[in-house]
Amino acid sequence: MPPSVPRALPSHYDVAVVGAGPAGSAAAITLAHGGMRVALLDRQTFPRTKPCGDLIGCGGIALAQSLGVKTETLDAYAPLRGAVVLAPHTAPLVLTARSGTSDARVIPRHVFDTALVDTAERAGASVHHLTVRGITRDDQGSVTGVTAERDGELFMLSARVIVGADGYGSRIARAVRGAETARAGQVGVALRAYARGCNLPESWHGHLVFAYDDATAPGYGWLMPLPNGTANIGIGTLASHETGDTAHLRDLFTRLLASASWLRGAEIIEEYPPRSWPLALGPRSGPIVADSVVLVGEAAALVGPMTGAGIYPALQSGIWAGETLLRALANGDTSRAALLPYERRVRRRFAPQHRMEAIAQRVLTNPHHLRRVVRAVRPLPFTGPLGASLLLHLG
Repeated sequence: MPPSVPRALPSHYDVAVVGAGPAGSAAAITLAHGGMRVALLDRQTFPRTKPCGDLIGCGGIALAQSLGVKTETLDAYAPLRGAVVLAPHTAPLVLTARSGTSDARVIPRHVFDTALVDTAERAGASVHHLTVRGITRDDQGSVTGVTAERDGELFMLSARVIVGADGYGSRIARAVRGAETARAGQVGVALRAYARGCNLPESWHGHLVFAYDDATAPGYGWLMPLPNGTANIGIGTLASHETGDTAHLRDLFTRLLASASWLRGAEIIEEYPPRSWPLALGPRSGPIVADSVVLVGEAAALVGPMTGAGIYPALQSGIWAGETLLRALANGDTSRAALLPYERRVRRRFAPQHRMEAIAQRVLTNPHHLRRVVRAVRPLPFTGPLGASLLLHLG
């Protein structure tokens, strides 16, 4: 068969979910539990590695549990105790949560995402290893499905509704917003590696570490503790002509390793070498729904600008999109007007938070301002539990 002629997959689906990360899997689980025929499409097979900080905040853990992720998957990773904030020329600010109040965890994405995909399959979703190329429409412009490719062969999958969960550079977002609007907005870049043998003080054990100092400027460094003395370590910054390239990120990462006493003696785990990635940071203008199409997770720019955290909004937006689509499909109306309640709900919940994070991000990347903030809040008795609670809910 010539490669230009798509081969139709035999099954017809109610919904095609493009992208099997947390947002897509959450949507697929919700829709499948509601009795819909769901195709969950991803270009990669699972388990797959994903460059990410791996922080699953308290809200993300609660949503994963509500979706049916197996308890043993989550319980293999201990709840975090708090966070440490490092500012230039001042002592570390150690923020420890009250005992039993935190359920945030650091879980590698190849573990967490695979658990969500497995949960979607158990719920009844069909998982396909395909790279989606675009949305197909009939002569009236109505959505009929997607075209996809695998090993050079084109396929056509029939579906009534499309969920765009394909992350940064989303093809589905471009179809909803237009290419220029989909690209507009603030972009973050980050690089992560896994290490063993980090030199953490005893009081930091079980804590996240956020380092805003001279070595990491104009970005920030992090350490996310994992079992058996290992950790996810990395560097993040805003993309620009000067800082958006991989070479500059690797230079910042090298400076972090060389200057941070808490990384002295750390050994990079070769199985998971340093990897970089871009992030579409919120908030952004432009629609996240169209006739028979909804965007979720990073495709909808639901990534916090302060730390790049996005698992909770990914899961929550996937669930809300699924709930809205269940009602729309039951009513036989998947127009933009019928899907707007989802968009409004997402905007109300996440746009104010992302605006506040954007303000905080500007403060944190200014060493002078950050030092003043840390010194001001250190004497306050509620700083530790409150600060820990805020940071452990970001993911």
